[in-house]
Amino acid sequence: MPDKQEPLFFRSPYDLFIERAEGAYLYARGGRKILDGGGGAVVVHIGQGREEMARVAAEVVGRINYIVPVFDSAERSALVARLKRWTPPGLTRFYFTSGGSEAIESALKFALLCQKSRGRAGRTKIISRQFSYHGNTLGALSAGHNLRRKDYEPVLLDWPKIRPSFCYRCPWDKTYPGCDLDCASALEAEILKQGPDTIAAFLAEPMMGSSGGAVVPVKEYWPRIAEICRRYDVLLIADEVMTGFGRTGRRFAVDHWNIKPDILVGGKGLTGGYLPMGMIAVDAHLVDQCERAGADFMFFTYSNHPLACALADKALEIMERERLVERAAEVGARMGARLKEELSGHPLVGDVRGIGMFWAIELVRDRSAKTPYRPDQRVTMRVIDAAVERGLFVYPARGMAGPAGGDAVMVTPPFIIGDDEIDFITQTLRAAFDQVIPSLQ
Repeated sequence: MPDKQEPLFFRSPYDLFIERAEGAYLYARGGRKILDGGGGAVVVHIGQGREEMARVAAEVVGRINYIVPVFDSAERSALVARLKRWTPPGLTRFYFTSGGSEAIESALKFALLCQKSRGRAGRTKIISRQFSYHGNTLGALSAGHNLRRKDYEPVLLDWPKIRPSFCYRCPWDKTYPGCDLDCASALEAEILKQGPDTIAAFLAEPMMGSSGGAVVPVKEYWPRIAEICRRYDVLLIADEVMTGFGRTGRRFAVDHWNIKPDILVGGKGLTGGYLPMGMIAVDAHLVDQCERAGADFMFFTYSNHPLACALADKALEIMERERLVERAAEVGARMGARLKEELSGHPLVGDVRGIGMFWAIELVRDRSAKTPYRPDQRVTMRVIDAAVERGLFVYPARGMAGPAGGDAVMVTPPFIIGDDEIDFITQTLRAAFDQVIPSLQ
């Protein structure tokens, strides 16, 4: 084993070598124990080191290694049967990928193919929101927010974006009723501006993730969005790569509003980090239309991989058996209350927001005006570094305030944590904030 950490393709901002993981904890070289308060990249839900997951992996690998994705397998059939009980009614056709970015790319391609199969080849535009992140492929970056796009702008697709997204701090129930509905109306305005016969789909996260810091819209927003999409025959794509599979205290975030998208995108929590995997769940009648039109939808080399399917099926079985979605709602509510109680008054904190096991703490220079720090001050990374020194990792959220920047940390631990871990997270974050803030004055 090398004495020093070998650099990645680009050097990592973290000087950590993780040797093993168990439950909600990471164990770094030298014996350091770190609570994974970010669930990795908002991925881990059932915890690491589950023996039954290892047994499934050993059994499948010993029996079947790889098959061409057009072949079926017992593992794929079992996963599809289980997913039909998880996804909103009608979303019963599934396409599997190697991760969330591939899944977003597939959703975009399917939306374009679907419109063409309906005889609407002129519908070639995807509308998305100004400050959202949807993945790292060129197609996903074309639909994503500006900070991740900037190095690739010359080659990205010129798809329209609505601004604002749902309100960064919506005062719906305070002094400005209708704020989020105005944001929803921005979608209709953009559809009319571009021409309804040019729009294939609208893509959005039900709750904004790391590009916004766990922004939860008011209850009226998504029903209004769904109604607009139906009226103009625009396909609705819900990006649940981060929020899906229990993260928000429901199986999927759209379940909070009883919304059924045309295409639902999942990843991250699908296998809980035990193997890379993503998926799209599609309304069956849309697939039937494409098949009747003779359309073909090409697979990826590792689509429907038997081992990935088996581990996803087992992870979801564990979620059901241990009622971890319900636990995410219950324990997450306690965690959110503790974060607010302990941190809301801190001079570095502008807001504490979230739901389920999906929380973020916004970091600001001026609490009253919610003024962000300059991007070059690297506030998010300073806080994470200080937390890791004390044995806690949380996930970064940056870019919330557009070109001016914006800082936050995501608190998105595995669903298996308890009150002791919640106390450790809140106390450690406060100590990290106290350490960082003098250097920012």
